[in-house]
Amino acid sequence: MLLAALCWNLANASEIRQLRVETGATGTRAEFLLDREGGYKLIGLRNPDRLVVDFPESRLGRGLSLPKAAGVVKAVRSGQPEPGTVRIVFDLASSVAVLKPRIEQSADGPRLVLEWPGDGVADVQPAPKAADAPAPVRDPIAEIAKAAATNAPAVAAAGDKTEQSATVSQLPGTVATGVPTRIATGKPEPVIPASQAEQAPVPAPRRSMQPGMRPLVIAIDAGHGGQDPGAHGLNGTREKDVTLAIARELARQINATQGMKAFLTRDTDVFIPLGQRARRASANKADIFLSIHADAAENRNARGSSVYVLSTRGASSQRARWLADKENAADVIGGERVRVVDNTLKSVLLDLTQSGNMKASEDAASHVLGGLKRVGNNHKPEIERANFAVLRTSDKMPAMLVETAFISNPDEEKRLIDRDFQRTLATAILDGIDDYFSRQPPPGTLYAARAQARQDGGVASVGAGGSP
Repeated sequence: MLLAALCWNLANASEIRQLRVETGATGTRAEFLLDREGGYKLIGLRNPDRLVVDFPESRLGRGLSLPKAAGVVKAVRSGQPEPGTVRIVFDLASSVAVLKPRIEQSADGPRLVLEWPGDGVADVQPAPKAADAPAPVRDPIAEIAKAAATNAPAVAAAGDKTEQSATVSQLPGTVATGVPTRIATGKPEPVIPASQAEQAPVPAPRRSMQPGMRPLVIAIDAGHGGQDPGAHGLNGTREKDVTLAIARELARQINATQGMKAFLTRDTDVFIPLGQRARRASANKADIFLSIHADAAENRNARGSSVYVLSTRGASSQRARWLADKENAADVIGGERVRVVDNTLKSVLLDLTQSGNMKASEDAASHVLGGLKRVGNNHKPEIERANFAVLRTSDKMPAMLVETAFISNPDEEKRLIDRDFQRTLATAILDGIDDYFSRQPPPGTLYAARAQARQDGGVASVGAGGSP
């Protein structure tokens, strides 16, 4: 009987198929690829600093190799504290606490993700001269977490030993967002032919953040959430998961770009009424507002990206009107009471509020649409307009709604849950944001300083990608 029970346990144990540890601009990230959801326990230890992860009723996959040191992780070890339990030990270089352990659904299976913030490098660049050294890398994940409500508490590093238990299935599910990567949003330095080198002006030092400058705040709104799942793909992919994954990746890239800081209206699977999303952005002094979505259509062959701005006087197409009506129904799905007011008065007030902001929104949206063109064929070559409720309260900043791809298209549904495609989408959107603010820099920002330097004739190129 004992042998039969042991065989049954081995056959039904969950399997850890892969373990990766990588470091980048936002810190160190560990990913456990599992064959199915199960339980785990985190134990933080000090003197020396370690993080222990126990997986009861689990086994290591055949051929699994432990990763090498990266970032704050000095070494990775495995063990078996008791029969049927797999133990993974991360030896740490410092007492930095792991933030927001969570499950992320991917095409390969569920992934348990652990993140240690703030120990990575912003970019792979030649070592700068002391006078041109970039500003220290900020702690973007901590900034994002500060604005979000989360059900998964961090493992404390203050005591000698802390424990945290959770079931993977209880954590908010999101699509895999990938690891921090090098951000390639800027434009290369112009190549000067040798024959012209002697006549070419000597460029002034490229500017970096200085005391008194403020970062551009980019508000990213992951569409839907909570009891409002949004659209569904044929394979069950939910729009709310896709939009959160892309929003998180975009936030990582923005936080790794000098002169910018991301604000997420939501960083967990929660419902936020449409009217509160842009208000949250305004309260955090955002310079621009982007609402991220994944389109759906009855035509399964429909594909490509689209960018929409607010219109208070009719939609630019029947498709835009239909989409606005569908997105505006989110509050009803989420249980929010929708109050009906006098349409004439509401329209007049909205026109007065938005009139000075429409041109800026259209200009910014055109740049983002241009950035998305390199991802694939845009669904529409021009920006579209409709009365989107999520954009109505964005009167203090340019605002747009970005439909990244068609979740109803089976091919695009697969791409939307692919981490590389999510990174590509995020980089394309950031390209557009960078182009817009390079041409319309708000006062007091790094972009304004670079624009002034260009006017003074000193800077040959001021792309935002990498270190300035």
